[in-house]
Amino acid sequence: MSIQGIVLIQLWIFGLGLVVGSFLNVCIHRIPEGISIVWPASKCVYCSKRIVWYDNIPVLSYFFLRGKCRHCQHKISAQYPIVEFLTGIVFLLVFRSVLIVSGGLICAYIFFIIFCCLLIVGSFVDLRLHIIPNEITYTGLILAPIASLLCTGFHNLNSALGYFNNSTNQWIDSFLASLIGIFVSGGLIFLCGVFGKLVFRKDAMGFGDVKLMGMIGGFLGWKLGIATFFLAPFFGLLFGLPKLILKRGNVIPYGPFLSLAAFICLLFKDYFVGLIDNYLDIYLTLFQLL
Repeated sequence: MSIQGIVLIQLWIFGLGLVVGSFLNVCIHRIPEGISIVWPASKCVYCSKRIVWYDNIPVLSYFFLRGKCRHCQHKISAQYPIVEFLTGIVFLLVFRSVLIVSGGLICAYIFFIIFCCLLIVGSFVDLRLHIIPNEITYTGLILAPIASLLCTGFHNLNSALGYFNNSTNQWIDSFLASLIGIFVSGGLIFLCGVFGKLVFRKDAMGFGDVKLMGMIGGFLGWKLGIATFFLAPFFGLLFGLPKLILKRGNVIPYGPFLSLAAFICLLFKDYFVGLIDNYLDIYLTLFQLL
């Protein structure tokens, strides 16, 4: 394919991401409220006036309206264009990582996009309400094993992942890779929460984070799940330390940092899987010496 063709495809992918991002905004607002994400049509949350199509163009409409509702002139949250633009970037980066760089399957790209959309919705709800809806985590926990069955290359986009051993039944291998990822990743953060409660005498980790981490492991596998577990605290520290210093509360939603770490591990899977493998080799060598 020509360079122009690849550029056009990526522009189309980015545009599709913007449109999906508009839908994710609906999910972020409605799922915690228990409102259908399909019906009724979008309306202003302040004056309840229906939003017409030309006021609902991703990103552009926000700037055309100068960040205000056309009818009541109430300020529109900047979250809307941020989520739309972020989703467009995610669609594009995953496309470049999974399809162009790794030479992966289209079905893998679709499932990883769904995974990223779940992460985006869960993260923004967690930032606003300090909860991760079960609708997000349970959907991911169910979908990850299904994805591993429908797309057996899901956990083996390249040789570095090393999940398969040339077995004649890759469906079983792929399915087990997803289940192991769920239990290992979810178990890690569950144990972290138990330990934190023993030390600080209060809940240090919500069970929503455990389910989210399980979902991450189900999609990425246990190796990238472990990498996510160790990478997320660095992002949490960057955000939480200034907040604690300025004494602006001590409740820090952890879901967004898990999601960011998972996304980075997805984009740079070769590096992080290699890193985990190196540490495992070191520990196994030390264990054998002992």
